[in-house]
Amino acid sequence: MRKSIFSTFILVCLSVLTLNASDLKFIAFEELSYDDNIYLTNDNRVGSAISSTKLGALYDLTVPNSSLKGKFSAIGGYNAYQKHNHKNGFWDALVNADFGNDLFKVGDTFLLTSDPANLEITVRDQRINNKAYISYKTSTKNKLSIGFKASDEYEKYTSGGVMTALDRNRVNAGVGIYYNVSEKTSLLAEYTYTALAYDSNHENNSTGGIAALGIEGKLASKVTGEAKATYNYRNYSHDKAGCDNYGDLFGYNVSITWEPTTKNLLRLSGTRDFEEILYPNNRYFVSTGVNLYGAQKIKDKFTVGLTLGYDNLSYPKDDGTGVKRSDDVYTVRPELNYQFKEWLSAGVWYQYRRRASNSGAINRYYNNRVGAFIKAIF
Repeated sequence: MRKSIFSTFILVCLSVLTLNASDLKFIAFEELSYDDNIYLTNDNRVGSAISSTKLGALYDLTVPNSSLKGKFSAIGGYNAYQKHNHKNGFWDALVNADFGNDLFKVGDTFLLTSDPANLEITVRDQRINNKAYISYKTSTKNKLSIGFKASDEYEKYTSGGVMTALDRNRVNAGVGIYYNVSEKTSLLAEYTYTALAYDSNHENNSTGGIAALGIEGKLASKVTGEAKATYNYRNYSHDKAGCDNYGDLFGYNVSITWEPTTKNLLRLSGTRDFEEILYPNNRYFVSTGVNLYGAQKIKDKFTVGLTLGYDNLSYPKDDGTGVKRSDDVYTVRPELNYQFKEWLSAGVWYQYRRRASNSGAINRYYNNRVGAFIKAIF
């Protein structure tokens, strides 16, 4: 599945590279920050200054005499730590390509990073993630249409050690029925088959599905996005001590943006879903999260932004101590950006994050981060 999707994507990209394309743009980014708890621990906190330098390229294209458009970007750089850089410094890269129109979309995203894959893991370790996808909808003009989606996502830790037990491949293949209220808005009913295969930790191999009901597109005047209610289930292929071989969950997936004017916006996003883990007596935790972001332009040059986030991580089984672990993660991030010119901007930001847990001090931490950046696109 992964090879077939990726091959289709490459063929589509090659077929349009010779068509009328906009100018190639380059991006340069430099950020200096300070984190007072780089190891995300409750005790023996270690702080460090961090320098992040990134360079990249952006490329947009439009296929003449059609609605097909493409966006391509490649950005990479190095993150240098003032404290123990031989252990903490890391390279990162993001390569993204999307191509299609309102009916057909194909894309691939490659990520190289040292950041944790989810909030449950606090130890940083170099990893790669690659996700390829393809989707097709029969119509946006007819009242009823059918859609098909498929994706393949691979996660791999490259530094070796215990984290390699999380190396996995996930395949999704789904179908949906859409009632098109308008060309921009659809009510939907979807079903997606999922399969998880781990490279070495076969206890968490599973098959299952996700059923969803919701709405997507233009939801109201100046409001766009999607809102879905979901039912997610897993059938695990192997026994694991203290765990059931079946799990299910009612959840949601929301991403809504309200943009009343060109100078302000409000974005609400959130999910409730499974996440497989390495933890005694548990195959997964349930992640329930919501994030709110608001931005306001001031006199065309300044933009003030604020992010508020909350995530709860709940574990269905106790870990052998009689406690069902539950973590609450809170995030507050104000920021201020200044647009010197169309191609040049700079900003400052502050972030506070705190994780509370009922399962030992090792799972609790808080940290403060502050930074300033400058970005040029030319």
